Amino acid sequence: MTIQQKKQRLSTVLATILFGIMTFGVLMSPNWFRQFDIFFQQLIQHRGTFTTLFFTYITQAGNMTAIIVVSVIVSIFLAYKHCYRELLFLSVNIIFSAGIITQVLKHMITRVRPQPQLIQESGYSFPSGHSMAAILLYGSLIILINYHLKPSLFKTASVIVLTSLIIIIPISRVYVNVHYPSDILAGLSLGYVLLFISKYFIFDLKSATGVLHDSHK
Repeated sequence: MTIQQKKQRLSTVLATILFGIMTFGVLMSPNWFRQFDIFFQQLIQHRGTFTTLFFTYITQAGNMTAIIVVSVIVSIFLAYKHCYRELLFLSVNIIFSAGIITQVLKHMITRVRPQPQLIQESGYSFPSGHSMAAILLYGSLIILINYHLKPSLFKTASVIVLTSLIIIIPISRVYVNVHYPSDILAGLSLGYVLLFISKYFIFDLKSATGVLHDSHK
């Protein structure tokens, strides 16, 4: 096992623990957990005309329409290039992880969203679907870019933009007050775990056994 793989596994374990802590906090609602949410809500929700316009706009990059459009475009490209393992990787992360798992957890935990909201959102709050979708979609794209593109300015710029979306979209959900900070951390941590589980089984495990996709030669 390489040092990179060890770091990846450690970070996945830590993310799993973080998700567990957030879930415990929502279910048991201890005082420290409520204070945690209040502190970061007050920290993020310093509103002005520009920031409200910016976060109201950027939060749309994590909604269902944006996720579907980007996923379809990337899927068509991958199918055209005969990158079927990559297509499977993206499909598992978007349909199963960001779609099914998110909704199952929301309906199991049934946390009510904060009020009042800057933009109208329905459904339950925990975990944040936008945060999970952001890290699963844009994180998948980062992994695919790292697999297939050689070092270049375009590659670096692409990774920076995608990473920025993974960070800014969750923050925007707290800013517009449709999620608590703990919803965001839960969505990001669980999304991270699911992302690297799918990466392990679809890419790393097969690579370790010597079964390599032609596109990775």
